[in-house]
Order: sequence, then structure tokens, then C-alpha cells
Amino acid sequence: MNLNSLEQNKKLEPNKKLKRNKKPERNAKKTIRSILGIFLLLPTLAMALPSDREMPIEIESDSADIDNKKGVSVYRGDVVMTQGSTRITGDVVTVYTENQEVRKIVAEGINKRAYYEEEQPDAQGTLQAWGHTIDYKVLDEKIHLIRQAQLVKKGDSFKGERIDYDLKQQKVNAKGLDNSQGEGRVQMVIQPRPEQQEKK
Repeated sequence: MNLNSLEQNKKLEPNKKLKRNKKPERNAKKTIRSILGIFLLLPTLAMALPSDREMPIEIESDSADIDNKKGVSVYRGDVVMTQGSTRITGDVVTVYTENQEVRKIVAEGINKRAYYEEEQPDAQGTLQAWGHTIDYKVLDEKIHLIRQAQLVKKGDSFKGERIDYDLKQQKVNAKGLDNSQGEGRVQMVIQPRPEQQEKK
């Protein structure tokens, strides 16, 4: 229905008030969120589980700005990005692609920290990561967690102002704040391994 036909209906029925129902607006928003997930089905991420690579990328958000020429897609508003067991959330998620292949994903948390998780191969559990900015370089398989960074892997926890994690090499590099008061130091909790407990 266009605006002209709506005006005509108003003129034909002057005594009839138009009812505004908030439920259709909510349903429309949900529809937009589900449709946005279809836009990036072609590119795939180099994730930990081999089965993840065969899954489509699905994105839910309140809005999306997609520039195919530049290969940049910006999603805003409670963004949820999934591919298989991998999940990325944030207030703003920017996806950089080249030749239909995802190169980099940047998730930003404004109201709360952005979040990343993926199921590790060989029954190693779930890798979880938080930061106000999560810079995931897909081809290099490296994640940079910036500001209030936290990484949890196999029960081990790392906290700092910045954490760099190499998914392939499984290496963690954590940094605290640079100040003279000694605040913002790196915090680590390493769980004892079963083999270490057996030796005792």
C-alpha cells in the first residue's frame, strides 16, 4: 500500500480511527533481523572445527550498511554473528571481505564488551573471549582483544588491557596498563592438568 491509497482510505472513512498495533512493528523488526543473516552466506571463516567451515554465516542486527564494492559491511544494534559453533556478538560488527571471502571481523562493545566463542577441536572445550574491541584477523587466525580483555580456555583465565591470541599456535600474549602505580596488571588463573595431579 502506498501513501496515496492510505490518504484516500482516510478520506473515505473519516470517522474510523486508524489503530496502531505495536506487535507488527516488533514482528517486522524480527523479520529484518532474520533476513540480514542471508546476506553473507557465501564467505566462510577459517574456524576451529572443520564442520564450521561448511556452515553458512548468519548475522542478526537492527540495521546493516553493506558496501559490496569496498567489501565492507557494518551491522549495528545487538549484533549476533554465528557460523556453526562460532559466535561473535557486539553493539557494532564490521565485516571486511575480498573476493567473497571474509578477511577480518571487528566487533565493538559500547554498552557492554563484545564477545567471541568457538568450540575447540579434539574435545578441548569452548574458547571464550571478551573485549570492548575484538579484532579477528580471519586469514591469520589471530584475535586481538582490546580494553578489559579476557580469555578463557580449558579452564585457564587471562585478564588484561590487551590480549593477543593465536588460534593456530594456541599462544596467549597479555598486557596490562602502562602506569607507575602498578595498576592494571595482567591476571592469570591456570588450572592444574590431570597428568600433573597424578604425579603428586
